[in-house]
Amino acid sequence: MLVIAAALAGGCGTSSTVSSGPTPVKCQVSVAAPGMLDAAGGNSSVSVTALPECAWTASTTTAWLTELSPASGQGNGSVSFRVAANDTDSARDGSIVVNDETVRVSQRAACRYTLVPASQTVAAGGGASSITVTTSDAECAWTARADESWISLTETTSGTGSGTISFTASPNAGDERTAAIIVAGQRATVTQSGAAAPPVNCSISIAPASQQFAAGGGTGSIAVNAQGVCEWSARAGVPWVTITSPAGGTGNGTVTFTVAQNTGAARTGTITVANRTFTVTQAAAPCSYSISPQTQNAGASGGTGSVSVTTAAGCAWTASSNAPWLTVTGGATGTGNGTVSFAVAANTGAARTGTLTIATQTFTVTQSTGVAPCSYSISPSSQNVGASASTVTVNVTTAAACAWTATEGVPWITIASGASDTGNGTVNLSIAANTGAARSGTVTIAGESFTVNQAAFVPACSYSISPSSQNVGAGAST
Repeated sequence: MLVIAAALAGGCGTSSTVSSGPTPVKCQVSVAAPGMLDAAGGNSSVSVTALPECAWTASTTTAWLTELSPASGQGNGSVSFRVAANDTDSARDGSIVVNDETVRVSQRAACRYTLVPASQTVAAGGGASSITVTTSDAECAWTARADESWISLTETTSGTGSGTISFTASPNAGDERTAAIIVAGQRATVTQSGAAAPPVNCSISIAPASQQFAAGGGTGSIAVNAQGVCEWSARAGVPWVTITSPAGGTGNGTVTFTVAQNTGAARTGTITVANRTFTVTQAAAPCSYSISPQTQNAGASGGTGSVSVTTAAGCAWTASSNAPWLTVTGGATGTGNGTVSFAVAANTGAARTGTLTIATQTFTVTQSTGVAPCSYSISPSSQNVGASASTVTVNVTTAAACAWTATEGVPWITIASGASDTGNGTVNLSIAANTGAARSGTVTIAGESFTVNQAAFVPACSYSISPSSQNVGAGAST
């Protein structure tokens, strides 16, 4: 099988089509398309796989694919080529032909970016606004930045495809000023009006100058002290602070506002009243935690697993085991989002359940029933036999699933039956007659030794007398 690999900096995605011509089997080559090539172009190569005696040629009729090298070869090889940059708004396809095999080469269109609006004006008091990024292709990546410190990007600062960039402008106590938000080389201009000077002889003050809020948010008020002819306005500088009433007035007045609930880290915002800055400080949200998954099943042989922790960036957590057969192997402590790794020991008994405590949450592991290790016993473990030939039976006791074998240890003891089995069983041994001295031998049965002690050979007794008869006279004799 032929694999064609093409690597271009910045390339992503794949597009492949393979066509096979009628090349004879003996000299067949195979091709596979490279991945989608980047619009910038560059160098790439393809690998050719063929039998050693097979010659091949490489060619292309695509104008933007050039410099094929080598254009011919034999057996396995590599053909490099150059891809011209694609400056059009459309992706394009070309091809390279190796013998009768055609491989498609696809190239992305050049990325185009549009910012809307291209320019906008914000009030001297500052505030929040946004711009929209439109791209020519959903996979065109971009990043955004502001070229002046009084513009703060508040949400998305990078993305792929079309998106929205939100920002805030700080209050302006000076003259008109201009900044730009830059995305992929494009500039969206932000112009901020200069601060309006209070009327001559107007003296405006606010009280208090700041206020602190808990994470749950709340309401507040700002007293405005001004002469009756002095006009003023109020504007919130962050989206989580809202002016409820009034947004402006003449002379003395009171500005009321609300602070939204905080679900993240501690934060600070401002309200501008008559070009005076009122600071709002809000505490961080209480830490809350979630884990995923919350349970896992494990086989009797044990294994490993992991749990994801989700929480706010500043929230610390720990992980610990509540069962001796569960072990935390990684991520025992963390701050913010993280991962905990754990190991499950093998189970040789009944099904069991254990837990890990992770970021105050309970993670449950259920493990299936284990299989105890096999153990064996034999009965009897030894036997005495006479010198003559005989048979011996040995019983094996074990669990039903446990296999075993019997092995002879000496030539005069042979296994007549039961050389292997599973679970309980019987081994029958044949003992050869002994024609010599007493002897002992062993047979290994289910890993246990069985000993046979055989008596010595004793020859049978025979008798004779001589003479077998005698004649004697009538007188006494001996």
